[in-house]
Amino acid sequence: MSIERRPALYIAALAVSAGLAGCGTPESMTEPIVSAFNEASVEIQVGQGDMGFMSEELRTQAIARADAKAVEICARGPNRRAEFASQRRVPINQYVSVTKRLYLCLK
Repeated sequence: MSIERRPALYIAALAVSAGLAGCGTPESMTEPIVSAFNEASVEIQVGQGDMGFMSEELRTQAIARADAKAVEICARGPNRRAEFASQRRVPINQYVSVTKRLYLCLK
């Protein structure tokens, strides 16, 4: 390989690795995260980014997974039933925010 072709190869490799680093699977983007639980309520973070940038299908999947996670978590405490109460966007920095859904754990 000649010296003249190496910079192009390095640039191409850098572009491919940068592109792959930003990719996530749709499942990981919609995986719910429990951010708070106190037996009376549970707060679920929906996915790893802003739901506004998700497709309608991914958004529906994310909400369904959050609902299922809330049911699972509420069932661990004395109040067994999870009921959706509210949703809010929490900014992480100037450009990124996450969505958190609050569920009440009811008898």
